[in-house]
Amino acid sequence: MERALQALADPTRRRILDLLAQGEMAAGEIAGHFPSISRPAVSQHLAVLREAGLVRERREGRRRIYRLEPEPLREIWEGWLSRYQRFWDDRLADLKRLVESEEGNGEGQAEGGGSGITTDRGGS
Repeated sequence: MERALQALADPTRRRILDLLAQGEMAAGEIAGHFPSISRPAVSQHLAVLREAGLVRERREGRRRIYRLEPEPLREIWEGWLSRYQRFWDDRLADLKRLVESEEGNGEGQAEGGGSGITTDRGGS
C-alpha cells in the first residue's frame, strides 16, 4: 500500500490513472495528453505506476499498452481510507438535515418570492 500511496502523491500520475480508468492506452497516446512533459518523463511516471502495481503493461509489437490495475486502489480504500468515511457520512447527514429544516421553515427564500440578490448597478 505504501508504494501505491507514494505513486499517487504525484498529480501527473493521478492524471495518468484518470486516463487509464477510461480504458487501455498506448504509452504514446498517454504522452500526447501531457504536451508540456517529455515522453521519457511520462515513461518514468508509467514505470513508477507499474512498480506500484497500479498499472499493467503489455506489448503489441513495438507499442506498450497500459491498463489500470484497480486492486491496489481497493486495498488503499479498504485498508485505510474507509476508516474516514464516517466523518463524511456524518457531515453529509448534518447538511441534509439542515437543508430539509430550512425548506420546512420556508427559509432560504427572500420576501416577495425573489432570489434575495440585488442587482443595483448604481443607475436610477
